[in-house]
Amino acid sequence: MRLHRSLDGGPFPAVDLKDFGKELAFSVDEYRSRMRCAHAAMDAAGLDALLVMNPANVFYLSGFQTFAVDGAACLVAPRHGEPAIAMDPPEFGSAWISAWIKDLRGYPPGSDRPAYAASMLAEHGLDRGRIGVDDANWGQTPAFRAGLEQSLPEAEFVSAGELFIELRRLKSPAEIEHIRWAALATRAATEAAVETAAVGVTDGEIAGAAYAAMAHAGGEYPCLAPIVTSGRRSGILHSTHKRRTIERGDTVLLEIGACHQRYNAPQMRTLTVGPPADDVRRAADACIAALNAVLDALRPGAVARDVAEIGWRALTAAGDDLVFHGNFGYGIGAGFPPNWADATGFIQRDHSTVLQPGMVFHHPIAVRRLGQFGVAFSETSVITKDGCEVLTHGERVLVEC
Repeated sequence: MRLHRSLDGGPFPAVDLKDFGKELAFSVDEYRSRMRCAHAAMDAAGLDALLVMNPANVFYLSGFQTFAVDGAACLVAPRHGEPAIAMDPPEFGSAWISAWIKDLRGYPPGSDRPAYAASMLAEHGLDRGRIGVDDANWGQTPAFRAGLEQSLPEAEFVSAGELFIELRRLKSPAEIEHIRWAALATRAATEAAVETAAVGVTDGEIAGAAYAAMAHAGGEYPCLAPIVTSGRRSGILHSTHKRRTIERGDTVLLEIGACHQRYNAPQMRTLTVGPPADDVRRAADACIAALNAVLDALRPGAVARDVAEIGWRALTAAGDDLVFHGNFGYGIGAGFPPNWADATGFIQRDHSTVLQPGMVFHHPIAVRRLGQFGVAFSETSVITKDGCEVLTHGERVLVEC
């Protein structure tokens, strides 16, 4: 094998994959089915190809995954012809074992990457094509887009972000099975966190126990490390452990989402070290009631804003001077750090999403009295033909340690 050939921008050297084996997250048939759906979406949008750089979208169509998500891997999926992926040459090993696509290429050292991506399009005769780009995030920067347009001045580049949202909105049975496996690791991690919480331990020790249990249960590196906030810090949104020692009377907020084949199953729980204060108990009861009400309202044909209104009515019992983000559910699926959300749906007062079987949501019902305490309960669910199925595990109760 002459590995130096991978540095010249051409295809990687031919290797007998039978000697090494593949680690595909899905069958080739499933990937081919996704590509056919992408072709149909291209037809509907009048596109000749997709140029994909969001790591979750690259993974969705090709299987390619790496934790080096800033490496600007680029998938070219023409309407006619086979797809190809360009990447940093050191990523060949990851692509080799995880992607079903055969055409794998390394960016030449010091190369102009937009120009190289443009050359891949030109190989398919798309110098004047209409190209959809998933410019929502990551390597698809304005400078990259400008480089594409400069290299192919007669081509038309248009946003294809909404196309990917539609492609990924409904999860297949195989995707849901990965989420089920992730939920088992989430349960193990949550149980370990609760068992560890006690006066005198640190918030980091609780997070460490959760992370160890998650890994022992088969979880991969998650999109977000286990979130543990305690005492007054539990009242600060998007904060996590920071070397704080647990004291009697503390409220401890947990948010844990294990990952299996890049699919996540997040869950939030709250515990108190010693008896809870009355306002903490009242907030917890209201959060649990709102979560139960939302889950009961989930069914095909339901409108997101109507479900959110049901949640709001139950949450008003939490008390005064509390902060809530207004989100009773957001779509999740395949993800890479730092986010497991996939923007495929929202259950909020200002969203008119109509629920369909196969949509998967995380329902983060969390209220905080800023700088005093925070209480949160959540589940991951999938819409079924009859209602919804909760994929995560465990009682919805305020645990006293």
